[in-house]
Amino acid sequence: MLWNLKESCPKAVKAVSQKAGVSEVLSHLLIQRGLLELEDASYFLNPSLKNLSDPYAITNLKAGVEQLSGAIDKQESILIFGDYDVDGITSIVQILSILRFYGLAPKYCVPHRLHEGYGLTRQAIDRALSSGKPGLMIVVDCGTNSKESIDYLSSLGISLIVIDHHKLIEAYPDSCTLINPHVNDLGREEQPWFKLSAAGLVFKFLHGLIKFRRELSDPIAERIQLSNIIDLAGMGTIADLVPLQGENRIIAWYGLRHLSSNKRIGIVALLEASRMVAGQPLTSSDVSFRLGPRINASGRLADASLPVELLLSNDLAFSKKSAQELERLNYERQSIERSITQAAISRIESKGGDTLGYVLYEEAWHSGVVGIVASRVSRLHNRPCIILGNDGSLIKGSGRSVSAVDLVKVLKDCETYLESWGGHPMAVGISIQPDRLKSFTQAFERSIEKHYPKGIAEPELEIATWIDFSAIGEKLFSDITKLQPFGQENPEPVFGLKGVIFKSAPITFGKTHKKFILTQSGQMDQEVEGIAWNARALPKPNQLVDLAVRIESHTWNNKKSLRVILVDWRESSIL
Repeated sequence: MLWNLKESCPKAVKAVSQKAGVSEVLSHLLIQRGLLELEDASYFLNPSLKNLSDPYAITNLKAGVEQLSGAIDKQESILIFGDYDVDGITSIVQILSILRFYGLAPKYCVPHRLHEGYGLTRQAIDRALSSGKPGLMIVVDCGTNSKESIDYLSSLGISLIVIDHHKLIEAYPDSCTLINPHVNDLGREEQPWFKLSAAGLVFKFLHGLIKFRRELSDPIAERIQLSNIIDLAGMGTIADLVPLQGENRIIAWYGLRHLSSNKRIGIVALLEASRMVAGQPLTSSDVSFRLGPRINASGRLADASLPVELLLSNDLAFSKKSAQELERLNYERQSIERSITQAAISRIESKGGDTLGYVLYEEAWHSGVVGIVASRVSRLHNRPCIILGNDGSLIKGSGRSVSAVDLVKVLKDCETYLESWGGHPMAVGISIQPDRLKSFTQAFERSIEKHYPKGIAEPELEIATWIDFSAIGEKLFSDITKLQPFGQENPEPVFGLKGVIFKSAPITFGKTHKKFILTQSGQMDQEVEGIAWNARALPKPNQLVDLAVRIESHTWNNKKSLRVILVDWRESSIL
């Protein structure tokens, strides 16, 4: 892996440090994020709900608000339809939570992933309408590319609002009110709301609704606080891997604080089920790797209505039971995922050769977890990878890429072999007829070779800056925490340490992880604990090495301490 040091102009570092009143290390990290002006740095370091822009600036949002407000006044029946991932689930729960203030009992529908598929499929629509036709239907985190289904629902006399953030790849769905910056607000990419997730857009939409109703002197709207739903908006924002800049950062920052306060019974139960300490501050990693996967597990393997009910519930016994069921499903998901990952890696190793990309299929592979497997295999081999399994008469699956390869560009050369496909440069979903799989695989490999004739570049590791071993302490960690929450376009900084040593042989725990003690020649009195997750070869004791590390706070037996997380290492450049 190539280490890429992100340099900053020393004069600029000092200037930002003085203007913003921060350390030079934090100044360096701010500059890397393009925050050279005091106003921009202050906006980033001090997230505030007051900095959220007028929700009506988003095209069609006010029209959608007026539509929903009219339905509230008429006490119309309302149906919420949303995707089965965390972004979709939290979007649904936000809307249901606010509408319940008005005494409404809207119904909701989440597609069954395995036999209804993604989005507004006819099977999911038929089930959603089986108990009656609503006056208004709100579709979240899908719908942009479902013109045929939207037109069908409209022909039934159903009024529609679609709140989505996916790019348009089919005909515009003009028989609904579409709220989607990636369709209606192209050319306004600099706006702080442009890259919101569906959960973020729903939060803005409900902000607009409260604002509109307050202007009508609605006493219920006066009692509603955005804090009632920002934990959900923050969770959906973080889990959907949208850039944590602009309003996404504000929503995620506040969302984590409200999640940490444990006011939502379902979240308390989920934290307990996932063996997290209630009342401790949560990070974006806790959402991405603990809460999020448990909520997603239900949609991957079973019925995604379970987490909806959990997040809405005020019943402690029900919440604990539901959280335990999500824990069980997540364990099952992990077991299936490990099995498929091992089989996929074995398939690649037995095949041999230096293929630029992989298309792997097995009839029994579960389509609900293939995306996770593709991501693991892609990272391991630094190659784009598509993992496929059977789904009825079709083969379906997901692809994940590496930063050097644009999967959308590659698949455009192969789309004649596909039944359907969609996604973005780093992640795609496809379906294909079984008799076309071999031809597609060959076309996929040819396309990568055509677009990347020099091969795929070695992965790079961005080193934020070199630091002295003695700098690892509370002051540095305080600077790091000011940048949280970490995520897309705001990565957790990786620091370089030169000329350090492992004091003794690492200790294995959890089968594949290693714990070690780090020190530096000439400073043997200073020690820092380190962790190497899923460790492979590590330095020998007393071997002089350079390390790339993250720094985190760790609590054990109610005692807090700092430790480093090993990202990579190499023989030291210090002679």
